Amino acid sequence: MIFAHPISDDDLVRDVLARKHLIEYSVHGLQHWQRVERNGLFIASRDGGDPEVISLFALFHDSQRINDYEDPEHGARGASLATEFHSAGRLKITEDQLRLLVFSCTHHTDTTHHTDATVSACWDADRLDLTRIRVVPDPLMLNTASAKSVAESRDYSELEATDHPINR
Repeated sequence: MIFAHPISDDDLVRDVLARKHLIEYSVHGLQHWQRVERNGLFIASRDGGDPEVISLFALFHDSQRINDYEDPEHGARGASLATEFHSAGRLKITEDQLRLLVFSCTHHTDTTHHTDATVSACWDADRLDLTRIRVVPDPLMLNTASAKSVAESRDYSELEATDHPINR
């Protein structure tokens, strides 16, 4: 399995990868998506949030980037792709789950805080992986207690010890 949650099965992941823009090497690629899912499922297990939406967010949020630099519309394009897959019957989620997924993808780079547990978990999961580009996550930019704790301590050992394909 590429992702941990069964909603993001290997066939779905492959189909999203087939639709991603061809960036030869990307800090926003598959390994980042896997870490975002791992982080988000970790956060959800402690602070709440819908694991299905979190897993799908990890898969779609950066899937439509055209580069690793300035690309302010990439989240909206990822949300559009998720909507397309949902319309085609590929995402077995409710309309409310789709609404959260679309919102989370669309606004993950332009909004910092949100009161919804699922949206918060999605955004914090992504921000905890800023270390891949040598940026230390700022606890003030995070929403959930567990993400803030990781950022404050800079101790990722619990995340790295979770049962997730990226850790195997």
